[in-house]
Amino acid sequence: MKNSVSLAERHYTGNPQKNSPALGATMAYMGVDGLLALLHGSQGCSTFIRLQLSRHFKEPIPLNSTALLEETAIFGGWEHLKKGIAKAADKFKPRIIGVMSSGLTETFGDDMNSAWASLLQERPDLAATPVALAQTPDYIGSLQEGYLRAVLALLETLASEPAPREAKTVALFPGAHFSPADVEELKEILNLFGFEPLSLPDISTSLDGHDELEPAPVVQGGISLSDIRRLPGCKAAFSFGPSMAGVGAALEKRHGVAHHQVDSLTGLEAVDSFILKLAELSEKPIPEKLLRQRSRLLDTMADYHDQLGTKRVVLALEADLLVALTGSLTEVGAIVQGALAASPLGLQAMPPGIPVAVGDLEHLEDIAAGSHLVIGNSNARQVAGPKKIPHLRAGLPVFDRVGIPQKVWVGYRGTQQFLIDVLNTMAK
Repeated sequence: MKNSVSLAERHYTGNPQKNSPALGATMAYMGVDGLLALLHGSQGCSTFIRLQLSRHFKEPIPLNSTALLEETAIFGGWEHLKKGIAKAADKFKPRIIGVMSSGLTETFGDDMNSAWASLLQERPDLAATPVALAQTPDYIGSLQEGYLRAVLALLETLASEPAPREAKTVALFPGAHFSPADVEELKEILNLFGFEPLSLPDISTSLDGHDELEPAPVVQGGISLSDIRRLPGCKAAFSFGPSMAGVGAALEKRHGVAHHQVDSLTGLEAVDSFILKLAELSEKPIPEKLLRQRSRLLDTMADYHDQLGTKRVVLALEADLLVALTGSLTEVGAIVQGALAASPLGLQAMPPGIPVAVGDLEHLEDIAAGSHLVIGNSNARQVAGPKKIPHLRAGLPVFDRVGIPQKVWVGYRGTQQFLIDVLNTMAK
């Protein structure tokens, strides 16, 4: 049974930790090769999203905007959206266009589906360019909610038709909390069991920090359009993070692909469950490489249990990452003094006994007293610094540490690295 953090009652949000849902949708779109991302909103909104993601990933973010102005905020941006899609298709020739709405257009009531249908009547030649439409106003939640809606839009738009069954292909739906290195680690684990993984989205080859000769208006790297259309023929599907359960369920309902929900892939017990399921599906023994990684994790847990046990930790993160890290911490005997989520989506999967609530960084300041460690994004330094509490960076954005996109948090290897980072951060 989960406990609730006791938070002071107030009627405002102080120093929010939430990110824009449109930012989450942009992250999802960045994992599709040849996609042109288009925000139906003002230029300021798209500029802020590019800034946040560029600071975190240290990569150019190809995000376009319908550039709504004052008059369109009053009279609606329906025609602006049609012009934006047509101009993007004509000028940049993307393989797919991914559109996300904003609070401005959703509050007015712009119907993106009817705008796209109307444009197709005027320009039937555009039917060859798929368009995914995700409704992501700011008031639906945080980053996770927008990311989820974008992935569902991609799945519904591009994988609606049946595909031939493939005995060695597995669909992966990583949550918004997965780093590019996490997605790569996950794919490598699947490869060890002889599977071909198809990850939607796949930021391991687009936001991983590789060298590009020049910026492009479309995504370079990620899952291809042809591979997305193979998803209905996969042997199985895995969704990672409680917020992503609906994606795999949608594929199972429409195409009969067996869906397996993985709430966390950080922590010994969580990783064991996943590896055993892969061994069962592949009918193969667990690879020696994974057994060796598990042995190293066990050795770390045994060597430092006295330094991890009874340490008090507070966390402020998106719910999926909160579920993963609190589970790993309690597994080694640490005491989660308080866990604050940016939004409620996914909190039903929190480990029992964890004091949890939806809160902001001002709430974090209220509950951090007496803790040994703060885990949160770079903005949590405003709490940890004045209170002189060690601060481990996690989540998004992280802009004051190097190598975050290349950091692994999942699997045996990622769990071991997380525990080592906890120890080293507290030692400072």
